[in-house]
Amino acid sequence: MKELKLIKKENHLLNYEVMDNLHMEFIDIYNSVDINSNESIKSKAMALLVHSKNHFMKEEKLMDSAKYPRVREHKNEHNKLIAELEFFIDKSVSVFGMNILKSFYLEKLPYWFHYHLLNMDSDLTGHLKTSKLTQHKKKLEVN
Repeated sequence: MKELKLIKKENHLLNYEVMDNLHMEFIDIYNSVDINSNESIKSKAMALLVHSKNHFMKEEKLMDSAKYPRVREHKNEHNKLIAELEFFIDKSVSVFGMNILKSFYLEKLPYWFHYHLLNMDSDLTGHLKTSKLTQHKKKLEVN
């Protein structure tokens, strides 16, 4: 039987409060599943879907406001995860579909989360921090 490999919070901090808070919420939901309960897996997958839609909306507002240059690629990654979550949740009405959702939950979600944060979100936070610093410097120059 597969086991839940917990996502460790301390390995997923970007030192950007808004995004760190959103990521901690994702981790809390993900880690709270009872992997031996199909009902729990489906419930947590649905909770992650709701969370992710809100999470991505907030993150995408940050991207737009900071004129993030890789916004299209980043949003595409968000849209892909939402579509996959919806697909696997919808298919979970059959035994086979439930097994696929369980595999997706155990294998793909933590992998996606880790690499999305490492590649996409870390790049975004770097841009946000630089953008904020540039705006602060411009304000100082005006005064």
